[in-house]
Amino acid sequence: MNRQDYRAAFDAVDFSADFEERTLQKLAALRQASEKEQIIMPMNRVKKTALLIAAAVALLAVSVSAAVVWLTPAQVAEELDNPALAAAFEGKDAIVLNETQTAGDYTVTLGGLVSGTGLSRWYEDADETRTYAVVSVSRTDGTPLTEDNYDISASGTFTVTPLVAGYPPQSVNIFSLDGSCASFLQDGQAYYLMDTQSVEMFADHTVYLAVYQGFVPSYSMFSAAEDGTLAMREDVVGCMFTLPLDVNKADPEAVDAFFQETGLFRELFTDEELAAREEETAQEDARITAPGTYGSVEVIEVPGHGLVTTMQAQAAAEYEAFMERETARLEQEAAAGTLSKADYEAAVQEMADSLAGLWDGTRSPTWHANPDDTEILQTQPSAAALAEQAGSMG
Repeated sequence: MNRQDYRAAFDAVDFSADFEERTLQKLAALRQASEKEQIIMPMNRVKKTALLIAAAVALLAVSVSAAVVWLTPAQVAEELDNPALAAAFEGKDAIVLNETQTAGDYTVTLGGLVSGTGLSRWYEDADETRTYAVVSVSRTDGTPLTEDNYDISASGTFTVTPLVAGYPPQSVNIFSLDGSCASFLQDGQAYYLMDTQSVEMFADHTVYLAVYQGFVPSYSMFSAAEDGTLAMREDVVGCMFTLPLDVNKADPEAVDAFFQETGLFRELFTDEELAAREEETAQEDARITAPGTYGSVEVIEVPGHGLVTTMQAQAAAEYEAFMERETARLEQEAAAGTLSKADYEAAVQEMADSLAGLWDGTRSPTWHANPDDTEILQTQPSAAALAEQAGSMG
């Protein structure tokens, strides 16, 4: 019997109006009789009475309110109409974890993960190996999550992404790995199904699954140690799980191809190294007083923005074009009623801030191998801004 039939069967049971009261009275009577009993009962009778009481309590609990049943990874896939993936989560290659951590006021559980080819109905004809992971979130104090108190959208309360030790968080994540995250609320709990390119190619490194409040991961949210391990900064609300991957499935050649195809930066910097790079940048900036070529950097003067590098100008121009397209799309959503006015204004303001940051050097583009793809053009704090932040952290 599947979960829906199971719950429907309980809902169909017709209990009398005084069922709860009569059951409680019966339990009280059993307790009083037990306390008055002076003769030691045989062990089998003790067990029988305990079982009867337990059964009565369980029946009462079911009758008073619907039983809270947390979904398994397979059931999450079923809820998302993905039977092929549901079957994969119940297969021998799936890794069941049920590991729980806290993130602010929330309890986060990594239910399990599975990797393979053709596991999802969305990729059943593809040759690419994908990794899928299921995460559930609930309020630690037991308050049910609803649309009024929890944002389940892709840019909502939590972002779910893989990260890899030894590589910058802004380079290897759900966005760069052609990923997505389906999510929904049910029975007061939030469920996330993450889907990315297979992370098994990084299995010779520590691979994390980060769940945090924020958007594109960067050095402002995660710090790196000298050995390459990543850690969530103290001011970030979230948690990190370590994925138990088979090191034999690592594919260094695939990793090299990934960085070559995306053009992403693969060198990882600690806070101290970021600060040193910022000092070098500051010294270079101090010598730039007019348009020209400084080392390998070309500087031009743009009306309204002063002296900027050609890379800054190009990034700002690309982002401005993206912003124009994205604003038009958001306007359509707002007009259709699928996006609130407040969310529309916040998104437009965020893009305006990013564009201004590209011009003044406080932000830099992350990866945008295809500038026309509105899904991948993002910005992050520049090296200068990150080093300043690292310095303020002490």
